[in-house]
Amino acid sequence: MKNVIKKTSAALIATGLLTVGLGAEMNTSQAVEGHYDYDGMYPSNANSAYQKATKINNNDVTIKHYGYANKTKYKAVGRVSNVDGWKGKGKDSMGTGFMIDKHTFLTNGHVIDNPNGKAVAAKNVTFEMNRDGNKRPYKFHANRISKVAGQDIAVVNTKEDMSKAAQPLKLASQKQIQGLKYKDRLYSLGYPWQNNDNTKAYWNKFRFLQYSSNHTELMFKDKFRAGASGSPIVNNKYQVYGLRTYGWNLRGNSTDKYSQQEVAGGEALTPQAQQFINNHRR
Repeated sequence: MKNVIKKTSAALIATGLLTVGLGAEMNTSQAVEGHYDYDGMYPSNANSAYQKATKINNNDVTIKHYGYANKTKYKAVGRVSNVDGWKGKGKDSMGTGFMIDKHTFLTNGHVIDNPNGKAVAAKNVTFEMNRDGNKRPYKFHANRISKVAGQDIAVVNTKEDMSKAAQPLKLASQKQIQGLKYKDRLYSLGYPWQNNDNTKAYWNKFRFLQYSSNHTELMFKDKFRAGASGSPIVNNKYQVYGLRTYGWNLRGNSTDKYSQQEVAGGEALTPQAQQFINNHRR
């Protein structure tokens, strides 16, 4: 694995066709000025991933409602709400997160950011684990937020002990993460925008395409939709390889070539990210 190259912040994704997963209201197929510089969205990476995606049938990647997460380890996944986020104060800027120990869950940094790209006060963030529509069995409150430098990953600590509700997801080893190969099968559960709603859990089955050139991101063919940002990238043993983060087809109706091939990407759990996460568990 190559050495990880730190990303720059507040960068312009300026290819003219790209978009990032910054919430359910974003339009697709447009350049977006954001606070994270996604390596996978630069043309060399995007085009390489696109070519690989064309060799995988679109029917081989799926998204479907998953109403029985409470019977699996996906119970540790939940809907994250930020009431001081990109939508504005008091409004529900949302994403997905997943529990990794009794007082810690992970999500994307942009899910818990304010409009200026800074982490909000912890009091503004809640985590509804195992939510499915109007079913809200658990709600936890953040009391500390820490962001991984150079990656769109946030470590959020909670006031309450979440282990009373579910078993945490375990992080994959570096050998597993670095050993991913083209077409390897991956899975996730998240809260994507579907049928004018982002409160229900959806299960995704997708295929790994490649690492981004700086090796901080995983790229895949995946029906990634707005709201799924921060959802775990797992294998069939529920071991976490990274976080789903961005895509070209946020509403499922874009027509550019990347969207038609369902190209998407996410933050890898690099050695630096895992060290930071372990240092900020509580």
